Amino acid sequence: MKNKVLAEIYIPALDEEFDIYLPLNKNIANIIELIGKSICDIKRIDNIEYNTFSLYNRETCLKYPPDKLIRETNIRNGFRLILM
Repeated sequence: MKNKVLAEIYIPALDEEFDIYLPLNKNIANIIELIGKSICDIKRIDNIEYNTFSLYNRETCLKYPPDKLIRETNIRNGFRLILM
């Protein structure tokens, strides 16, 4: 898949990790919303405020700007991220 990267997303609120393909042409804000909706569907959770979440590099703890496209970041296959 040339237009996606596979990343491990850790969600501390659930204490769970998920392997997710992230489209390179989406910005971080869209990715957060997509992940939030997917997790809500899987876990049957309602009323999550996606706009309060941020995406971080799990190794460096640096926050990714919401307006950046995935392709404009250093996120690559196998990256470990945190959503909180």
